[in-house]
Amino acid sequence: MAFLKTRTDRSLAGTYSSADIARLTGLTRGRVSQLRAAEGPDALPTPDAAGSTETRPLWNGETVARWCARTGRRLPSRTASWLLPGPDGPHLRREGQTTLQLHPEAVLPRGLERPPIDVHVARYTKPGSGMGPSVWLATVLMPGETHRLLGWPPAWPHGSPLHHLVHEILADVETGPHDLLGTLVLLPTADEPNYSSIPADVLLLDLYDADADGNTEDDVHRRLRRLRAGDEELADLTQAIGHRLPWWPAGCATPNLVAAWSPDTPAVRQHVPPPLADAHAFMRRCESTAHDLNGTLRTSLLELGNALWSQASRGWRPGGIDHAALPKTYDPAIWQVAIEFNLPPTPATNGDFWEGLEWAMEHAPSPRLARDALRYFGDPASAGTVVVDTTRLPEPARAALTDNATLTEATSSYRAQRVQDALDAHPHAAADTLLQTWPAPAGPTWCATSPDTKLTALHIPRTLPADPSLGAPLEIVLLRTESQDEHLPAPAIGIAITDQDQPLFLPSQGSATNLAAAIEHAVWHPGEPTLVVGLPPSSNEALTAAVEALVETGPRATPWQELAALVGPHPTDGWCSYCRDDQPE
Repeated sequence: MAFLKTRTDRSLAGTYSSADIARLTGLTRGRVSQLRAAEGPDALPTPDAAGSTETRPLWNGETVARWCARTGRRLPSRTASWLLPGPDGPHLRREGQTTLQLHPEAVLPRGLERPPIDVHVARYTKPGSGMGPSVWLATVLMPGETHRLLGWPPAWPHGSPLHHLVHEILADVETGPHDLLGTLVLLPTADEPNYSSIPADVLLLDLYDADADGNTEDDVHRRLRRLRAGDEELADLTQAIGHRLPWWPAGCATPNLVAAWSPDTPAVRQHVPPPLADAHAFMRRCESTAHDLNGTLRTSLLELGNALWSQASRGWRPGGIDHAALPKTYDPAIWQVAIEFNLPPTPATNGDFWEGLEWAMEHAPSPRLARDALRYFGDPASAGTVVVDTTRLPEPARAALTDNATLTEATSSYRAQRVQDALDAHPHAAADTLLQTWPAPAGPTWCATSPDTKLTALHIPRTLPADPSLGAPLEIVLLRTESQDEHLPAPAIGIAITDQDQPLFLPSQGSATNLAAAIEHAVWHPGEPTLVVGLPPSSNEALTAAVEALVETGPRATPWQELAALVGPHPTDGWCSYCRDDQPE
């Protein structure tokens, strides 16, 4: 254990001989020899320092200090670790807490912005003194922020985020020059609440008055102990502050919950863990909406909400990996779970999940319900929403998209809202977009057009139908759509034109590998919808290269058979990345 320095800035010696122990404790060398040979609690421990011999025994400084503390031998103040248990221990008490919000100083370019880092800090010091040595327990709020706190990004007022935190903590503490003020103990939260319940390592830092002068940020990081503190050292810490350290399950260290925790209230009681709040709200919203429905549609919407809640809460229930339980590698004598949950059960239903999701996309009375359903599960009929400049389309694709569109009245359909929003967000669209429908043979029929422009927003369906009345694909047009964000490339789409002059959209969008996968899917599995998770990118290099060339050279009609021939026969080894048994019907 790396002992803290004393307020006189003199460290405990690393190695002690028998003579050193005698001078340290005031005992005679003969008495030290007797204690070495004795048995019982007062006996000197076995010499354990490097270079120790039978004729010249040597002890580590930590071993000697612990022996002194255990046997009640008071250590000189210039030598002792003030956190050491025993008569020299500080016996601190929690004197106050605050939440600090650390802000970068400069405004950074888009994409490089750094949001504030919220850190809850509780101070422990000697009762009634308000001054002198202290311990600061710092809990970085919300997952993932610990890594930013320990990094060195530029444009912080006092150096790195960690040094900025130290400066904020010590700014109002009055001490003498170069005094040791105490120890900052970082209790970081985990990064991924959905995948891991193991928190980051505990990190310790000795604080000095000089740390707040703005010129020692490198020294702050140099003195940070990056290895997890040992249980023996943490046991000293818990004895000094008078309680076990709080352990926060991943994602639960929110500002209000951490502020509500105190040593006198070991566990904050909470109905639902913060990482599950959105899933629980979605389930409740589904239940509320289903109350006004009847029959199978009612049970299907309930199934939609229950599916998300069951999936999200599985890792927070006893049995298997429990995200809310103290990890087995953590000593319960040192750590305590800071929060308790009373998870509501997962209701048992047997509705049609896909019916509930489809209804939410078209008929949900709550835009929030539909928006969340799309975010969690995707749209079973739409692979995405794009904006197309119809003037770039060759005939007959252009006529199919412009001549057959029919103006329609306002609707509560979330799919209709998405095409309107996509067009409204385009920088070249005029005001007052028009909602229309057009006779799409598969997928959503909604589209939106912009007056005085040739821009059309539409959904890309998940199915390229194989209906004989629509005809067989004769040509294909591949083109890049209109970008809605100057920082992101616009996705490419494909439109197959049948021998009956019907436009059929490829059931995917994006890069050349995505469109190549859609062509493979259409050739091998005509008429089947793709999954809401989409298609895996194609590994057919020849097909992908051909698609990419057609996308980059501009829209033109290309014989369908030229690309279909590059697809080749369906795999005969029984493996096909597009063959799925769990597709929605």
